[in-house]
Amino acid sequence: MYKDSSLVGYIKLNENEAQSDIKDRESIELERIYVLSEFQGQGIGEWILAQVISMAKAKNRYYVWLGVWEHNPKAIKFYQRLGFYKFGSHPYFIGSDEQTDWLLRLDI
Repeated sequence: MYKDSSLVGYIKLNENEAQSDIKDRESIELERIYVLSEFQGQGIGEWILAQVISMAKAKNRYYVWLGVWEHNPKAIKFYQRLGFYKFGSHPYFIGSDEQTDWLLRLDI
């Protein structure tokens, strides 16, 4: 995603069998959403998410879901403010350190 001519963020979406956990043809997984820190707080994340929702609707999907680290309150608050809710969790590893992602869902 660009603001003027500067790259300020990006997304990675997964569909169908490419989804990491759910693999539901009625959903799209938002695997990655990043906005550079100096551009956060400018509504760019919300704009990106609106684009994801538009893409999901165009593909006749019923929800968008994602995983977010349980110890990332800023991200969790952002997603919850936009209507996402927790529907599960899953472990992931950084080396041998087990972490937990909350699975969040937005019905569209």
